[in-house]
Amino acid sequence: MHDVVFVDRFNGYAWIDGVLKVNSVNVLFIDRTSKYEFRLEISLIDVVERHNLAVFGTPLTIKSKNFRVSCFIFRQNNNCLEFCEELERSRQIYNVESLPCFTRWPPDHPSKPDEGWNRFDLRADFARMGLPSASWVEFSNKIYEHCDTYPSVMFVPKSADLETILGSASFRSRRRFPILTWIHPNGRSVICRSSQPLSGLTGKNKDDQELLRKIRLAGMSAVTVAPKGLLPLTPRIPPYLYVVDTRPRLNALTNRAQGKGYEDENVYEDIIFRFVEIPNIHVVRGSLEKMLTAYQMPKATMMELNQAVDKSGWLRILRRITEAAYFIASRLMTDDDEEYGYSFLVHCSDGWDRTAQVCSLAQLLIDPYYRTYEGFQALVEKDWLHFGHKFGSRCGQTRSVDSKEIAPIFTQFLDCTRHLLEFMPTAFEFNTRFLAALHDHSQSGVFGTFVGCSEKERVSYSLEKRTPSSWTYFANRRSLYLNPLYQPSEEYRKASEMASDRPPHIISLLPAFVTSPHLYSVWKDLFLQYEWRIPHTTQRMQEALKNLQTQTLALNIRANRLRQRIREVGKLLGKSDEDLDRLICIAEKRRYATVKNDTPKRSANVEVEANQCRSYSYGSLTRSVIRKNMFRTYTQPVIRLIPGTLDTCHSCDVLLATRTPCILCSRCDRLVCSICYVFVKSAPDSELNLPICRVCDLILTSSSSTAV
Repeated sequence: MHDVVFVDRFNGYAWIDGVLKVNSVNVLFIDRTSKYEFRLEISLIDVVERHNLAVFGTPLTIKSKNFRVSCFIFRQNNNCLEFCEELERSRQIYNVESLPCFTRWPPDHPSKPDEGWNRFDLRADFARMGLPSASWVEFSNKIYEHCDTYPSVMFVPKSADLETILGSASFRSRRRFPILTWIHPNGRSVICRSSQPLSGLTGKNKDDQELLRKIRLAGMSAVTVAPKGLLPLTPRIPPYLYVVDTRPRLNALTNRAQGKGYEDENVYEDIIFRFVEIPNIHVVRGSLEKMLTAYQMPKATMMELNQAVDKSGWLRILRRITEAAYFIASRLMTDDDEEYGYSFLVHCSDGWDRTAQVCSLAQLLIDPYYRTYEGFQALVEKDWLHFGHKFGSRCGQTRSVDSKEIAPIFTQFLDCTRHLLEFMPTAFEFNTRFLAALHDHSQSGVFGTFVGCSEKERVSYSLEKRTPSSWTYFANRRSLYLNPLYQPSEEYRKASEMASDRPPHIISLLPAFVTSPHLYSVWKDLFLQYEWRIPHTTQRMQEALKNLQTQTLALNIRANRLRQRIREVGKLLGKSDEDLDRLICIAEKRRYATVKNDTPKRSANVEVEANQCRSYSYGSLTRSVIRKNMFRTYTQPVIRLIPGTLDTCHSCDVLLATRTPCILCSRCDRLVCSICYVFVKSAPDSELNLPICRVCDLILTSSSSTAV
């Protein structure tokens, strides 16, 4: 469509003339100078609003699931109607198998079958925790006969028999009986999760009471055996079992009148019951809508904006989730007793929304493995995908989903994680852009990882064979999403070295100040990420550090290649190895720039990665090759690592600010936009991937073809 105007709301409502195109994949707007480009995936479009005809044309607003709001004006009303009809045809996704992950394969993604589906194994994560153990055993749900929203692999107390477990399942909503999700390294304190009991006003169930009692007593089997020659240790009865109901008290009382409810301390033996007052999905959905409305008013005053954000209640909900998680994490070990801590059972109504938020965030607070790049993916896989969060309904992946079922539950968890990352940047291996990318993957349906509402559904759709995996996407772009400030603790590094076959299982609780109310802020890098005129200081600084790290690594690799070249030239000139060593200062006078390694198990010099490329060769060295490359330079001046507002991409000439993140090409040291780069191996036999721009990639490809 020609004669279309894009309204830049954050630039005084400036008008940008251009062309608007739509196909089965994207909506694309390009201005007349080709400097500004707007691209939106069809699957991410949430709402299309066509406004009344005005003097200047027909306004059209497109709201996306990734919080982008785009305003257009069509000079001719017929063009607007035609565009809306074409866009509506492209959005006809009423069943799961019509999602993009089933109909098209990402062009830069590995071919089928996708190995990303095998990157994370639920049994392997439980094995990292030492399960099965003397207290906890695997309970099979292979054909999902006991609970269709639970995974095929679960862990329950060893002392609980099948009759007790099935009796508890019949007394819990959706048959989601208490199962283990995390166990302390001491083998005693645990976090279990379930749904609400069907107790009503007077209902009781002996099997459910017995299962909770066995969860509380499961730690007795893990008591250390007495040393030889001493009397056997007397097992001490573990402390009370905490039952944490994440709902507001009033909501739980309402459910109780409907035949559901919560655990009564007078009925269940040795439990401490606690409400944490996290609102339901309807309140959360309205809260986000109010906050987004406040931030979509560019001319609002500071007072109006702050009042609107406060009235939305979004930050208060984040704090309640974080406080509930910290309450659990901090009590898994008691201050006065290193042997015993409290065990927890966490539930909400059905056990797949607020329960997932609190349980996963508590593990993030106490387990440093889940704060690594792969560990966080394993946490999402376990507590969100396998344990049955309804991504299909909560993210509105198809248009047949009831709008009342849509809610930003996973978004809240990512926002809480972002809050922790901002104030403890050295404790997390990933950056906030990784969290934003996870959010987009859960909403778009381009990858099959977040499709469906349970493990059973994903198996029925054969997603492993038919769709690409998000984990492969993130594995191939690992360096893009790493946090350059990450510094694992000495204890975690030592544990990683000792347990080389699997990630370590230790505890490292984050400090309590992360729950302070005055620290909470709006996640502008997510909710305003496409308002490119608004500076994102924290994100830009991390990108600059990452680009500097890439540049340092690339320069060290080049230095190693030049040292190799010097050796080859020296041998042609008849120089001895001793003379060459002295010449290139290999013995003792080397100086390398030191930056932290990207790998989670160690911190070292860039020299380590650079040395991986020592075997790289330019080819056979002859006198003719020397003459050809005599005047060739291998160094570039260090350029600005943070782009200016009007800086353009070296490859496509589009404004860098409109296509973030900006990537530094490791070959030509120039900044390119987020779609004009590829990852290539730094050497043929190396596992280290470095980003290069498409121009350099074309040059390398042409050189390889010429050489062949």
